Amino acid sequence: PTVFPCCRAMPPKPARAPVLIAGGGPVGLYTSVLLSRFGVPSILLERQRAGIPHPRAHLINTRSMELFREVGLDQRVESLAPPMREWREFRYCRSLLGRQIACDDHMATPAWDVLQEASPARLTHVSQPGLEEVLREEAARLAPEAGSQLLFGYECAHFDVLPGGGVRVEARRATRGGGGEGGGGDGGGGGGGEGGGGSGG
Repeated sequence: PTVFPCCRAMPPKPARAPVLIAGGGPVGLYTSVLLSRFGVPSILLERQRAGIPHPRAHLINTRSMELFREVGLDQRVESLAPPMREWREFRYCRSLLGRQIACDDHMATPAWDVLQEASPARLTHVSQPGLEEVLREEAARLAPEAGSQLLFGYECAHFDVLPGGGVRVEARRATRGGGGEGGGGDGGGGGGGEGGGGSGG
């Protein structure tokens, strides 16, 4: 697609890339990292200028850790996790400070042992803001060589599918306080989740 500015606050020149990623959550950032590693230029649009500090997702499953391992980020992600003894038990209570009803150790089961033997990676406990910081740093590191762009604080205002098969996208500065992410992954802002990142010719 080709991304055009639709106001003076935008970069002055249109940008072109084979792939547009709408949304800079974990999936959008991982997509940028993966494409840049393969030398495929992309443009990422994310409404938030910086990461959102509010609590969101915190458990990263085994398959996700396998994907991070493929791009060399698994150890950096694991380094942010507290010791397993602090989070392996799920406690069910009547209220935040109320009486405990039950306690379940999810790692003390035969299924956990089977999973450990089947994969070189393991699930971990890292907050989404921490994960996004790791992915954002890696995406920014790889972007220049691949010709990719990360546009934080911008959103997709309008897009048209061109007769020749390409996509024309108009981007604008995101309104202050806008929280939703437009594509690719688990968004945590006030505007809801993300849709899908797309590619054009």
